[in-house]
Amino acid sequence: MLTPAAAVASRHIPSLLNLLSQCRSIQNLNQVHAHLLVDGSFSAAAVASQLLASYCALSAAAGHGALRLFDGIPDPDRFMYNTVIRACCNGSCPQEALRLHRGMLERGILPNEFTLPFVLKACTRARAWGQARAAHGVVVNLGFAGQVFVGNALVHSYASAGSLADSRRFFDEMVERNVVSWNSMIGGYAQEGDTREARALFGEMRRQGFVEDFTLVNLLLASSQEGNLEFGRLVHCQMLVSGSRVDLILGNALVDMYGKCGDLLMALRCFEMMPLKNVVSWTSMLCAWAKHGSVDAARDWFDQMPERKIVSWNAMISCYVQCGQCREALDLYNSMQSQGLAPDEVTLVAVLSACGQIGDLTFGKMVHL
Repeated sequence: MLTPAAAVASRHIPSLLNLLSQCRSIQNLNQVHAHLLVDGSFSAAAVASQLLASYCALSAAAGHGALRLFDGIPDPDRFMYNTVIRACCNGSCPQEALRLHRGMLERGILPNEFTLPFVLKACTRARAWGQARAAHGVVVNLGFAGQVFVGNALVHSYASAGSLADSRRFFDEMVERNVVSWNSMIGGYAQEGDTREARALFGEMRRQGFVEDFTLVNLLLASSQEGNLEFGRLVHCQMLVSGSRVDLILGNALVDMYGKCGDLLMALRCFEMMPLKNVVSWTSMLCAWAKHGSVDAARDWFDQMPERKIVSWNAMISCYVQCGQCREALDLYNSMQSQGLAPDEVTLVAVLSACGQIGDLTFGKMVHL
């Protein structure tokens, strides 16, 4: 295998592309990039494109390096635009994705069916509803309305904006639908509290054979995140009516949903009915007690756990902090360390918060170091 310097010096395009695709860290990629700049091989379109793709794959939120690289390419093609728009959209800079899309149009480069779903996703994440409608116009003008991935992005964008009539109209017009299409539309109704429509559409989804276990899990997770107890109950009822087998993953999702939505009794009932439980099951129930403000019950639950992982310790420590029992939180942190468990970021945030509340700067400095 050629070294980075030898591969670059050879100017053999396949070797360069292979070298870039094998970079597993930003440090490696920066080294290869430096060799390319010195040698002049960066000017090859295929090399520039692969280099950009590698930066986007390795750096979160597309990374400043990827954006700087892209801005330095004199004539980026559609593939390059798609690569960096997707990375920005999936990262933490959806507004940057929209800026890039505008630049793409200004250059006369038309988006395709791979560009538009990420543009619409960026509009949704940035809550740029006017730009979402403009992107919808581009979809129609370019004839991509029949593409299922583009259609899904439109349904989700309008539903997220609260424009359920527009979302449903487009959903009904879709020639092809998949599980994502149904989930987006049902989730939109659930988000707006329209359980009647959500229930009706969920029933239709089942009749057409689209509902699988992972769909149910996703719907329960959506209910948990939104705190939408009514929709979570709807999904659970549909599971009971259809005779869905509640395995470990579905059981955990039910306990998590009821716990986070504040129905402690149902969370406990679902937990007790699970034939098989794991650390996630126990931790979800611990979090349910904590959310209910029952710190003593949460600690009893913690002490009964047959297995504890860092997430379990974090949940109990955070419970103490939220209830103002900061000394107990620090004692539990010491106990965790004595068992050889290393803290993570969640642990440290909770412990430092406890130190701040009781003014224990010495302990806080020790944790920080």
